[in-house]
Amino acid sequence: MSISAGTSVTQSDLESESFADVPNVAMEFDSSERRFVESKSKLEPLLEGQVLVRVLCCTLCGSDLHTVSGRRSGHNRGVLGHEIVGEVVGWCGEFTPMDYHGAPLQVGQRITWAMSVGCEHCFYCDNDLNQKCDSLFKYGHEANDGHPTGGLSEYCVLVAGTPIFPVPDALSNEVVAPVNCATATVSAALRLVNQTHQIKGSTVLVVGAGMLGLTAAAQLSEAGATRVVVADPNADRAKLAQSFGATDVIVTETAEERHLKLQELTDGRGVDVAIDFAGMTTAVEACLQSVRMGGCVMLVGSVFPSDPVPLYPEQAVRRMLTIRGLHNYLPRDLDDGLRFLERNHHRFPFESLVGRSFPLSEVDQAFEYAMQERPVRVAVYPSSTD
Repeated sequence: MSISAGTSVTQSDLESESFADVPNVAMEFDSSERRFVESKSKLEPLLEGQVLVRVLCCTLCGSDLHTVSGRRSGHNRGVLGHEIVGEVVGWCGEFTPMDYHGAPLQVGQRITWAMSVGCEHCFYCDNDLNQKCDSLFKYGHEANDGHPTGGLSEYCVLVAGTPIFPVPDALSNEVVAPVNCATATVSAALRLVNQTHQIKGSTVLVVGAGMLGLTAAAQLSEAGATRVVVADPNADRAKLAQSFGATDVIVTETAEERHLKLQELTDGRGVDVAIDFAGMTTAVEACLQSVRMGGCVMLVGSVFPSDPVPLYPEQAVRRMLTIRGLHNYLPRDLDDGLRFLERNHHRFPFESLVGRSFPLSEVDQAFEYAMQERPVRVAVYPSSTD
């Protein structure tokens, strides 16, 4: 079956075809030469339960930048990009796939989906750690193999069992694209914090004013935190945090100055909760030093190798600290993130966080711009949907 971009698909097509030979353009990353290579090919036939999606928008995550810069490993000639919004083209199988809420998918429907897919029956899936599944699949992190599963492609193939979510009409593509990474991760972080500490009425330190930190400030504000203190050495980023719910900002790279400011804000007690989204050793140390006795330190940003951080067991014991780590999220966190955006997209300026957009053919320029100009996000649109 041959389908050109923009071709409408009928229900009879869905019932009789597996979408073989769909022409596709993807930008594969050559890790040996650290450059993108345009790949024009036809898709392999869909397998049972797979869903074909036309990519509408893909935003570049920090982990994508780390892969391209060499700080993070990735499959050679894989298709990067996991912050994706797409449109359902069709699927393979006798039965119509269901979304996360049990509603049947529809052709032409705008959707997003969980970045990680677990098997649902291994030890980790059985213990609420689906993102650490023994046979984990991650979008934008796998080899191509005829079925592109990253967002830097005209089409993306969703594997069977992927948690799929309808996108609310009120949300633009650029606002909703990061939901299946940054927004859902923040939702997961606050879920874990709430298991041991109450956010409502608390004072929370957020280290890092990137996409994660800004989203966290907004979610903490909605959750009723009395004080949301955002620390970032970049004055523009810190100022931006104020429009996302930060009550106070700290712009300094000096640990002593930051500590004195936090002591002043908390009457010498320290913050109730400290969340690191930066991942630098100095940021982790700042969280450990700034939290009060009995407080919670949530570490989220350390997703790449770094130097060790000194932790004195006696201090952890005497200060009765709760220290937690989070990597990725559960499907219900993505659902919470979508609901949060639907309620708050007018309250917080998420639309402004995409500094610039590029067509798929200019993906090299998109990454260059992202690395040099450091906007919160850059968007890539496949040429077929320009």
